[in-house]
Amino acid sequence: MAVFASLLPVLALPSWVAVGIAVLLVYKFVIYPSFLSPLARIPAARWHARFLPFYSLYLKYTGTESRTTLKLHQRYGPVVRLGPNELTVNCYEGGIKTIYGGGFPKTDWYQNGFANYETENVFTVKGKEHGQIKRVFSHTLANSTILSSSSIRARAWRAIFDQLCPILRQSCKSRTPIDIHPLNYAYAMDTYTSFQLGDELATDFLTDADTREWYLNHSKTLLATQNFFWATEVPNLTNWLFKLGFQPIPFDAIESKLALEDFFIKKYDRAAQVLNGEETHSQDTSKRPTLFALAHARFGNIYKDSESPGRQPYPHRLQIASNLYDQSLAATENNGIALTYVHYELARRPEVQSALRTELLAAEPDLITADNTFGDPKAIESLRLLDAIVTETLRIHPPAGAALPRTTPGPGTSTIGGFEGIPPGVRVEARAWALHRNPDVFPEPEEWRPERWLGATPGQLTEMKRWFWAFGSGPRMCTGNHFAMLSIKLAIAAIYLHFSTSVVDAEGVDMEQEDAVVSRPKGDKLMLQFHEI
Repeated sequence: MAVFASLLPVLALPSWVAVGIAVLLVYKFVIYPSFLSPLARIPAARWHARFLPFYSLYLKYTGTESRTTLKLHQRYGPVVRLGPNELTVNCYEGGIKTIYGGGFPKTDWYQNGFANYETENVFTVKGKEHGQIKRVFSHTLANSTILSSSSIRARAWRAIFDQLCPILRQSCKSRTPIDIHPLNYAYAMDTYTSFQLGDELATDFLTDADTREWYLNHSKTLLATQNFFWATEVPNLTNWLFKLGFQPIPFDAIESKLALEDFFIKKYDRAAQVLNGEETHSQDTSKRPTLFALAHARFGNIYKDSESPGRQPYPHRLQIASNLYDQSLAATENNGIALTYVHYELARRPEVQSALRTELLAAEPDLITADNTFGDPKAIESLRLLDAIVTETLRIHPPAGAALPRTTPGPGTSTIGGFEGIPPGVRVEARAWALHRNPDVFPEPEEWRPERWLGATPGQLTEMKRWFWAFGSGPRMCTGNHFAMLSIKLAIAAIYLHFSTSVVDAEGVDMEQEDAVVSRPKGDKLMLQFHEI
């Protein structure tokens, strides 16, 4: 587009000047990027990708990027040129270790797609504020803290045994298959918002089916591939089209964004009221808004001058809301999708269910006591098969398998995947989808094989962990990974101690994952028959 737009004034110039300008433009936009640029040595996805961005944009718009780039890497190697200024990378040394180890800044893609309340958060921010925000939550979300937290254990117990298991038992009694997918989302949201806001302010999606459906419909609309494309990949074009009266992003997507923001900020405002009058409330730790309280107390050290006095009901309201809403959305989508695919893989393999049940019953100390309460959650660390099942599911079905773009830093050049001299400002990105399918690291990568994590040598295990990217890596690795793993494991352990499952063929069930920033099952449902043990 830039080439043709630049040629328009040439028509009004003398012929020799016009020819000269045309030659310069062809050199700048075609010859240089195709043959002389430092990127010219890198294999290109298509011949025209060397000087036109349309192929990359096409993959993103159509939701075919992850699967296509996997094939490109299999054909051309660990570094492939997707566009004039864009590289896809699929290696550890010189790849994710270099790009995501620090120093490669995020692109505007994050701000355009994940800012909430028109305010940045830990996922979108580029500068030193990222480390400051992360430190606010890092201790509370650390693995040692998560495993030793009695309040997390109590919250998971209530969600599973008081709410989820009765639903599953009723399904058993009526011999009626149940769609477990929305219940997985509900469990993920209820447990995480309980940790954020306390039990009284948490969502109650497991029992409130209407609100659960309302939320899931809005979140699905918000994260739809094409809606997300317009906001993140071509924001300037999108704004221009809006000004001309076109609407590339449908109104219902904008409405969903506003509705979800309103839903959550009302909860955060109530949490602020609880904190302001906390001495009059119960001392039960499960009622304390743990993560909100941290943000409320410490964000003043980060956002000292970001809001004028009196603009909001309490200091840094929008910054707190943007960060906590981002956490809730990530926890619900990623944990919900992961749980669905763990159920899917187990329900097709009764022998693995049986082996898992044997491991759970033999756990010492007891993970689940005789009165159906969680014992010491640290016991879950010793359950190797359970860990392998969850890890292998996250490998082959990464909930967030799409690209995470970065920009090569300046003022010098970078070396990516063995290619030297990469200039500043080049978009570089890796994907869990492709990293998890390297056959040299994961033999038979398309096969769900939890035993690969059990029978590996120490060297093989180290290499697999390097390439395992379900939560990213480096300083910007997902801070909620320990909470995610524990909540998933507790749910699977409790359910498969009491139930067995089998897949039910039903209309609309399609378990192939979407190729999107959030990789849900295409059918958005999983019908299972539960059998009480």
